[in-house]
Amino acid sequence: MLSFRPLRTTDFPRLLTWLSTEHVKQWWNDGDDTLEKVVLHYGAKEPDVERFILKKSTQGRKSPIGYFQYYIVSQDTIGIDQFIGEADHINQGIGTAAITLILEKIVAKHQPKQIIIDPHPKNQHAIRCNEKVGFVYYAMEPGENGEGAYMMRLKLSAD
Repeated sequence: MLSFRPLRTTDFPRLLTWLSTEHVKQWWNDGDDTLEKVVLHYGAKEPDVERFILKKSTQGRKSPIGYFQYYIVSQDTIGIDQFIGEADHINQGIGTAAITLILEKIVAKHQPKQIIIDPHPKNQHAIRCNEKVGFVYYAMEPGENGEGAYMMRLKLSAD
């Protein structure tokens, strides 16, 4: 079973570890390579950003396995970002289930008309995962990494 809890300051060392692993760093590299940088970046209180730790229950024990965040783009649009930090939990369908779960949380709280996501254009695993949930490609935009962002959206309203 998967669940979310808010990101806490005690999570920062684990977050640094995840951000330093090759399977995460390949697609998510904001330069947060020290604990101090992680604290500054993820500890900043931003009114339009919610940050969470993804937990998986196994044999009655909940273990942190990933990071999720969502941010308000406009009154009608919310963006999400995420990664599975524990390498032994990737390619098991957890991402699809976790994205579905965060979407339910977002819709219940904000009722947006659409949710967007911007995987790296070469991250075919993420793109396929997002497509399974219902996201569709709509644009390529300039990205921070110089390679662009593969913009996908999930429309929740006919507008």
